[in-house]
Amino acid sequence: MIIDLHRHLWSIFERYTSVREIAARGTAVGHAHGDGVVQDVEVRAGEIRAEMEKAGVDRSCLLLGDYGLRLGEGDRSIAEENRLATDLARADPDHFIAFFGVDPRRAGAAELFRDALDAGAKGLKLHPCSGFSPADPVCRPLYELAREYSVPVVSHTGPLAAPLVSTYCSPLHLDEPAADFPDVNFVILHAGQRAYFDLALDMARWKPNLYLELSLWQGLFLEDEARFVARVAEIRHGIGLERVVFGSDCPGVSTVMALDGWVDTFRSLPEIAARHGATVTDDDVTAMLGGTASRLLGLGS
Repeated sequence: MIIDLHRHLWSIFERYTSVREIAARGTAVGHAHGDGVVQDVEVRAGEIRAEMEKAGVDRSCLLLGDYGLRLGEGDRSIAEENRLATDLARADPDHFIAFFGVDPRRAGAAELFRDALDAGAKGLKLHPCSGFSPADPVCRPLYELAREYSVPVVSHTGPLAAPLVSTYCSPLHLDEPAADFPDVNFVILHAGQRAYFDLALDMARWKPNLYLELSLWQGLFLEDEARFVARVAEIRHGIGLERVVFGSDCPGVSTVMALDGWVDTFRSLPEIAARHGATVTDDDVTAMLGGTASRLLGLGS
């Protein structure tokens, strides 16, 4: 089974009219800007299913970043956007898994999360670029619920363009939650990106409930295959590739590499690694592409 643990219904540019200017002036590559029109969910779901079929992806986890307290509210309310994901996952569980995304500073965030869990959500998504630290006590009620319902917490790491802020996007802000909630699994999305990769890996060495996810690494692979392989080798030697989960961050990075290309990259890692004197086994690939995520999500074998 192949599981994309990091998928979105719409990019940030499609969701937030106020963010379109990021695309115009930003230097970071890899985010589809969209046309500013939030599509019908069934239309978008059909597009994603077709993309998944082409790539051989069995399940896509729908993550939602809540930027409203930083950017102003999106074209839909955060409650409505979360309902779209949970309703879609309930209607089509063979393709979709919903995570609940919220800024923990929102009034009633924990109650909204519990409602989403009762409606079938399988995890929590945090996006500290909105201006909060995952170590802030305001997050603790959400982690308590993640523990109660045995679901993982995934959190963005690595810098992003203004008006989003990078202050709290170091994986270091996940250290205290991982220590205080050792029975909750935390996924370091983007594995810290280039700025914080070494820190993310070192933290994961010491805390077995920390996992790494490698979306936004598409650009690194295309720019410098040898460096990409070297980092994968570091992870393998440091914590084992069974602590890595596959994610695409589509549609945001689809302009850099399509979903099927990214899946094929992982499938080909044994051969790619060998070209650079490193080792990745078929068992490693199986774990990264879905085995580990299946376990984190409680899907069984």
